[in-house]
Order: sequence, then structure tokens, then C-alpha cells
Amino acid sequence: MRLWKTKSVGEEIDSICTRCKEETIHRVVAMVESRVHLVICTRCGGQHRYRPSLSSMRKKTPLPSERQARVLKKIAAAQAPEPQEPRKDWQKLTELAAEAQPLPYDQSESYRENQAVTHPSFGLGFVRRVINDAKIEVIFKHQVKILVMNRPKSRRE
Repeated sequence: MRLWKTKSVGEEIDSICTRCKEETIHRVVAMVESRVHLVICTRCGGQHRYRPSLSSMRKKTPLPSERQARVLKKIAAAQAPEPQEPRKDWQKLTELAAEAQPLPYDQSESYRENQAVTHPSFGLGFVRRVINDAKIEVIFKHQVKILVMNRPKSRRE
């Protein structure tokens, strides 16, 4: 397709055919404001709106805004594979606490460092450190999580 020449009705042009499902030669049927509007496929005879050929399409991707860039950065960080360090630490702690019975995790309980806990979603974990009187850092097999502790029980329980 020559970009410097304006197409006119009756000329042939490459377009993506909706019936053939591929790029074929089409004949221009109608134009709107010097742009190709309707075409007929020379192979199957199907008439449809003009769809630019793959070779003539130049997709422009706009740069993300600052907010979009921050969100994309967070998504990429979340999808990035976790370093193997938590797994190694978890294995060491599992070997050390082989005989110890892990406690079921409960938000209202209090925990100390190196204590084994079982979480209903994350499985077996070990308290890596006590952040403050309300939070602990727990290392699980595949990830490290910050969990709450010493939270008062709700009235429904």
C-alpha cells in the first residue's frame, strides 16, 4: 500500500477480511472524508468496513501516567518470583523444630520468636520476629507474611 497516494473508489487495497479471517485483496466501495470506509473482498465477495492490513497498522502505545506506572510496577513486583531465601530459612526452622507441636494460628493469641504455627491458608510457619505487641512476621514455605496477634476476640465467638 502506498501511503502517499490517496485511495479512491474502485481501487484495490489490502484489508483483513471478516469472512476469510485473513488479509486479502479488497476493492474500495465507499469512502468517507478521503478515508476508505467500505470494501469488498475479491476472494469471497464479502462486503464489510475497511480493516487496515497488518502491515499498514502502526500501533501507538501511549506512555503510562505516573499512577499507571506505579500500579504496573507493583504488579510486576507481585508477579516476580520470590527469592529462595524464605524457603531456605523455613527448611532450617523445620529441621530444628521437628519434635515441637505447632500451635494453630489465632489472632487473639500471643506469639514469640521461632514458635511454630499452622495457618489455615498458608500452612506451617515459624515466627521470624515480633514486630510489636500487635504484629508478627511469620515465614511460611513460599512466602513471608505479617500477621496480627493479641487482637481482642469478637463478641460473636
